[in-house]
Amino acid sequence: MSACAIFSSGPAWSASTDTVGVDYEYGKLKEVVVGVPYTVFPDMTVAKWALETAKILPRAEADRAIALSAKDSVSTGIYDQLEKENGELIAILESHGVKVLRPDVLSRERVAENFGMDYVRFGGISQQYTRDPAIVVGDNVIENSMGSLYRRSDILGMVKLLRDRLMNTATRWVSMPALDYSQMVRDGQFDKTGFPVLEGGDVIVLGRKVFVGTSANRTTGSSELGYLWLKNYLKPQGYDVERVRLPEDILHLDVVLSVPRPGVIVVCPDAFVDGIPAYFKGWKQIKVTKEETRYLATNGLPIDQDNYIMGYNGHFDNKRIQKELEASGIKVYPIEFEGHTQFGGSIRCSTMPLLRRLEAEKK
Repeated sequence: MSACAIFSSGPAWSASTDTVGVDYEYGKLKEVVVGVPYTVFPDMTVAKWALETAKILPRAEADRAIALSAKDSVSTGIYDQLEKENGELIAILESHGVKVLRPDVLSRERVAENFGMDYVRFGGISQQYTRDPAIVVGDNVIENSMGSLYRRSDILGMVKLLRDRLMNTATRWVSMPALDYSQMVRDGQFDKTGFPVLEGGDVIVLGRKVFVGTSANRTTGSSELGYLWLKNYLKPQGYDVERVRLPEDILHLDVVLSVPRPGVIVVCPDAFVDGIPAYFKGWKQIKVTKEETRYLATNGLPIDQDNYIMGYNGHFDNKRIQKELEASGIKVYPIEFEGHTQFGGSIRCSTMPLLRRLEAEKK
């Protein structure tokens, strides 16, 4: 599909003052949830599965995560470092008129009261990356069944926020089918395959076209059945949902693809098992290597078609990508985000849009 076709596409939903919704990845962002950096790292003496998940991280950062076994982000000082970075992100968002909401900060005790302390040791807690526990597609708000064991409790911190924001709207507010996690765990290992799991980092919405990434990694990310569930749910509403297969060392689709405006993508061609989707044929490609994706080079956030927030770190300064985006007419706001990227997420991962709409004059 050409960029011209996208400019002429109609809206995927009709906005009103009491609703939420997302129609395009690059629509004007008006309301967003930014994560809180509370983490309890899995206890590696029982969480053998975590070694498989570590494949998505560079070696040094995987070793760091392993060394933090059973510790939490508050006692280690990680919370303060990440919250400082969150503050810089929020300042940019608010300067563009974006309303920012935050989840409740969880505790070991609260998660244990829901799932048991054995689960906290085995699965851990991870609240920063709010992109994953729920997705907004059109006027659908979907609470996901997570494919990452350490993300199972994320939704607890979102419960009050979602209830307060959605209860009196016209939004379709649903949850994915419940999972029997006991069937996914064996001898300290965890396997998502064979179960309908979905994470928001894998979902990119472009009008009625929706892409869903599925990683071959058994312990994290979305599954084929998760993709099929979303496809079946959205099809009666006129959506075309397409699967994008990813290798086991790639966590989410937004780690290898960013869509800052029509006709332009930031992309890692080597990370697509079946090649870059035909939808993007003829688009300008700002290419990154697979090594650069490991430092979240593509994980930026469009504020709208003309403004884009991008993280950088000591391993990758993103200046080349910034220059190419600016050559495409996009103003870039770089943020030092190393505290976040060392744990496998960056700007897009840390944000869940509740209200984002393509401006009428730019359709």
